[in-house]
Amino acid sequence: MKFKEWQYLREHPAVWRILLGIMVIPLVYAATFLASVWNPYGELHRLPMAVVNQDRPVKGLEWGNSVTRALVRNHTLQFHRFTEKRALQDLHSGKVYLILRIPTGASWRLSHLGSRAQVLKVTYETNAGQSAVAAKMGNSAMQKLQATLNQEVVQTEFNQLQMASAKLGQQLGETSKKLSQTTQAMAAGMVSPQITAADLAISQGLQQGSRQIGAQGHTVAKLKILSAPIKLVQHDVAPIANNGTGMAPYFMAISLFVGCITLNIIYDAGKRHGHSRNFLTAWLDKMAFLWGFVILAASGMWLGVWYINGLRPLAPVKTYLFGLLVIVAFFSIVTCFRLWLGLTGAWLMLLFMLFQIGCSGGTYPIELTNKLYEIVHPYLPMTIAMAGFRHTISLGGSIASIVGILVGIIIVFSLGTLGYFYAHRQDPVDD
Repeated sequence: MKFKEWQYLREHPAVWRILLGIMVIPLVYAATFLASVWNPYGELHRLPMAVVNQDRPVKGLEWGNSVTRALVRNHTLQFHRFTEKRALQDLHSGKVYLILRIPTGASWRLSHLGSRAQVLKVTYETNAGQSAVAAKMGNSAMQKLQATLNQEVVQTEFNQLQMASAKLGQQLGETSKKLSQTTQAMAAGMVSPQITAADLAISQGLQQGSRQIGAQGHTVAKLKILSAPIKLVQHDVAPIANNGTGMAPYFMAISLFVGCITLNIIYDAGKRHGHSRNFLTAWLDKMAFLWGFVILAASGMWLGVWYINGLRPLAPVKTYLFGLLVIVAFFSIVTCFRLWLGLTGAWLMLLFMLFQIGCSGGTYPIELTNKLYEIVHPYLPMTIAMAGFRHTISLGGSIASIVGILVGIIIVFSLGTLGYFYAHRQDPVDD
């Protein structure tokens, strides 16, 4: 039996390079993507959060300051002490993923917990539009923090009640002893105005002590009922309808990049057709066709996520037009590499896309990945595209700077493709 395929590979060593290149694709995809999601919950201490302390201390209690210091020094979560204005700015821009706001009267209300048992509501803000996963992780962390704060406050209050009860018990014991001595003196006929006055004072002391013990007992009953005096309430500055809406920027960017790579692998953008030998005319003819094709592909994607998935962005028209800009920018990059490096360029773009899937922070916040990913993250085309989609889908706001970057990418890499047509202007033209 003759192995014709092995014989063919020996005669065509270039095919080996193609096969080896294909062989490493699963390795690159698995390694890069797994590296981005390897242990995110074990890296929560790297997720930046802000604490805004608006509490006003009262005599004997500075709860806001105490909690703020504990959170900033804590190694489980990465809290930073911010002002209200800066915290909101960083939350909207994605520099922090959660704001814990300690209200103004927290210390006063907790100091009166024994007499006025009310739930203290502490709000925290998330930004699901920026990162739906980070919002969920922050919510989980705040639930654990709520349990810890409740345990500490209730324990402190019970300790104070025990100390107060012990002190009252001691005072009542001394009062009872004095009353007993007075009673013995009265029985022996040693009654005097001074003793009568002392007796009255002792009786009043006993009555007051009994009332205080009753009040303390009533407070203990309240605390037992109100076992959770602190409640953390979530508020999202950019809520999303569902998980799919939060993940849409990530998957839309991936799909547009995949489409550009597939087109360049199947369709040879460098082959000219017709009798024109003018490189500019040939370039315009080729790019007008291919740009029209990718714009139709992006339009198809938009119709799919709108009618099939039910995506409803804040700005639908802007989202659609931005998607067209993104696919033209991606196509310009991929086509430039494909023209100059052939199929090797398309292969490099495929690896680049797989690398971006892990480094763009589409699943978990980029702070929970490794340092290399954090460094390259802001400069990746998919990161830039995802930032724009987040604004048009759920965050709102201007995308002028992002549009400027994408237009710059289109110009630079289009000049690269134009340069290829100029360099090959003397090549034969297919009819």
